Amino acid sequence: MLGTDLVDLLMDRKASLYPNVEVIEAPHEVLDITQEDNVTAFISTHTPDVIVNCAAFTNVDKCETEREAASNVNSMGPKYIATAAKECGARVIHISTDFVFDGNSNRPYAEEDQTNPLSEYGRTKLEGEKNIQSHCNSYLIVRTSWLFGHNGINFATKMLELAEHKKELSIVTDEIVSPTYTPDLAGALWTLIKQECEGVINVSNDGSCSLYEWAKYILKTMGYKIKINPIKLSEYKRPAKVPLNSTLNCQKFTTITGMRMRSWKEAVKSYLEIQK
Repeated sequence: MLGTDLVDLLMDRKASLYPNVEVIEAPHEVLDITQEDNVTAFISTHTPDVIVNCAAFTNVDKCETEREAASNVNSMGPKYIATAAKECGARVIHISTDFVFDGNSNRPYAEEDQTNPLSEYGRTKLEGEKNIQSHCNSYLIVRTSWLFGHNGINFATKMLELAEHKKELSIVTDEIVSPTYTPDLAGALWTLIKQECEGVINVSNDGSCSLYEWAKYILKTMGYKIKINPIKLSEYKRPAKVPLNSTLNCQKFTTITGMRMRSWKEAVKSYLEIQK
């Protein structure tokens, strides 16, 4: 989702404002980041100034059962990228997750808050962060939350799909998140790249909601008359343990860039207008 939207945005910016910028796409078919030799060869051949790593094993439950694959993509892949980037002097922009936190806080998480992942997904993503920090001279880690967009499977697409076949749904009320629209995040990344920001920065659409509230807003906006039953996360059996509160404090992003991400409701509305 994010990679496609980011490439589209960069191509548009190149055409209209930055004709001398070269945008190099590296989808999985072109570059498997779990293969160190391939990563090294690709990066040394192209010698980029900036590398944006959007690759991740994001199926949280599958990460519990496919731990080696999750580690290879989320942890070792970033290490290979960072090592090769250091050799050619490239800056790395690495996309991470709110799941590096345990969700026990009663407020949105800031960048300096203590990490404590509950799941294999969160653990491997945190290891990826550490590998970027340890093996790269210049980096930016962007933590984001609950991505949705038009080029992949996500919570919003699942709700729309279920609405076509179900008469009622049961959705969790006590898992609080910050939904983030991938075109909006792509725009934020472009700003961070231009300003040569470094360190760790949280970026998500503004505000937060429960999964229940998010689902209700999606279905109401699309005109579906479906009963939604509120349930607790403890009633929903799944392999992975996930944080109850994984919302992010994005004040640092606003302070540095002067930008404020639009609300998650506005972003969802934009998404749904295209889905209709």
